[in-house]
Amino acid sequence: MAAVKSNKEAMQELMDKLQDHSAYFQYCLKIQELGTKKLIPFEMNSVQKILHGVAQQQLKDVGHVRIIVLKARRFGISTYVQARMFKRAATMFNQLVHICTHSKNTTSEMFQMTKVMEQNYPDFIKPLSHYSGKQELTWGSVDGKGLNSRYGMSTVEGSEVVGAGIDMLHCSEVARWGGRAKEYATGLMNCVMQGYGTEIWLESTAKGVGNYFEREWWRAEKDNSGLKPIFFPWFVFDEYSTELSEEEIKGDSLLKTLGTNPTFGGEEERSLLGVEISYDTPDGLMEFKITLENLKWRRNKIVSPECQGDLNVFHQEYPTTAREAFVASGRSAFDSVTLTQMWFDADERERESPPKKFEVPVNGFTYKDGAEKMRYFMSKHPEGELSVFNPPQTTREYRVGVDVSEGILSQTGDSDYSVITVLDAETYEECATWSARIDPDLLAWVIATIATWYNMALVAVENNNHGLLTLKFLSSIHSYENLYIEKALDERGQRQKKRLGFNTNIKTRKLILDLLRRLIREKQIDIFSKATVDELQTFVINKDGKETAQHGCHDDRVMSLAIAAYMCYMYPHDPAPVFSLPKSQRTEFYVKS
Repeated sequence: MAAVKSNKEAMQELMDKLQDHSAYFQYCLKIQELGTKKLIPFEMNSVQKILHGVAQQQLKDVGHVRIIVLKARRFGISTYVQARMFKRAATMFNQLVHICTHSKNTTSEMFQMTKVMEQNYPDFIKPLSHYSGKQELTWGSVDGKGLNSRYGMSTVEGSEVVGAGIDMLHCSEVARWGGRAKEYATGLMNCVMQGYGTEIWLESTAKGVGNYFEREWWRAEKDNSGLKPIFFPWFVFDEYSTELSEEEIKGDSLLKTLGTNPTFGGEEERSLLGVEISYDTPDGLMEFKITLENLKWRRNKIVSPECQGDLNVFHQEYPTTAREAFVASGRSAFDSVTLTQMWFDADERERESPPKKFEVPVNGFTYKDGAEKMRYFMSKHPEGELSVFNPPQTTREYRVGVDVSEGILSQTGDSDYSVITVLDAETYEECATWSARIDPDLLAWVIATIATWYNMALVAVENNNHGLLTLKFLSSIHSYENLYIEKALDERGQRQKKRLGFNTNIKTRKLILDLLRRLIREKQIDIFSKATVDELQTFVINKDGKETAQHGCHDDRVMSLAIAAYMCYMYPHDPAPVFSLPKSQRTEFYVKS
């Protein structure tokens, strides 16, 4: 006769069983079913099981969890991480778990999920809890000793301050964090404890290229960030599969039409059949392969109201590869693969040989003194606006492109910059860049200084708007000798007219961007500045088909580079200078060490 277990023994057996995450989630946590909002037990799907296995293996191997997740839509990644955080805070003493999202609405939605879990928690193990007005949940315990654990939330746009001592951190939809992503994510991760069992989770769908999340993903891919990368393509999710009809099975009707319809990607669709991905988990190798059932679901999704027959939308929301996820979501105006490699090349060069930094002083000068009184110089400064990758060589010719801004800071603090780019005329190597907010007349001084140093380089200044003032000071006050002259027919098309500078209009803008696109695609231009590559990657084709900077980003470096590249293309050898001053009146130049 089997012994009857006491209540204490039965309770202990149950508590031991609940140490397992899967059992705990299913028995203790309730979530709202997607669509119906019906309360259901939290049972892990295939993607969540893989993620759990990888996390537990990393915890076993190195004593902590550090994971970055790139995902397709609706995989339940955030739900899993939140459940994991909830278990930690509700069952362990002195824990601080924290989640940060990209918007206040999302933060509220996440906190609502936490409230649902807490409000439906089993009474017999439910610790005392308390909600604060700052979307925070704190736990005590039924024995009165108190867990002293806290579940906190913040929003990037809200600029909430988080103290040190975080045990588990969840950064959600990091690709949507905007310009503060690196600052805020780094600050939060620095708040995470270094002891055994701490966890950091970064997860997001892809939202274009050139942002912080994309950078961290590729760094993790290269094993250079301390984060383990996990990518989930669309076909690993159980639900992303549609059963074949009897006709499709017997007659191979679906198989025969693969690759024939451009709506579904033509040959791309055919090439997907049989594509595999595998995950090494504690339970063994888990393998997934694209089947006809997956491709039928894919077809239905492409023509659904969500994608509206737009293959790019499907690629963005349901990528097959990590690279496809970023490229499809950004619609970069330039070759994304090449730019990604350029960025890592620039990053490696910067670590091995950082660019020399200079400041170009413009104060203490009155224009009434005249050009013959001017003395141009630069001085080394660790935070100088001028970054020099390749200093001038006496035997080389150089081309300078200048994009001129107003030099006025907007109320949002996000106005454009004036940018100077120096390229080697023959090799198209980026030799130096200068970027700052400055008045147009003072910009002329900086241009004259840099261009003089680079062997009196040919200078092309954008003559739109404020660029006219910069050009006037360059020619009449500074008497710079080598300025680009634009030649064009007059309004009647009868007589050629000349004017200083490069005029950016619809036609010329397309011309220089098309040239730059070819140079990048064919790897005929070498870019050393990560900041320049950043702008190139966030220079996208918008919904109207216009090439422009992504929302919240700049294009000053792109346009400056494009103008300089055009000068290299048009003038592989230096033309005759515009001005020819007597040697006695030419400016002096020197560099202070």
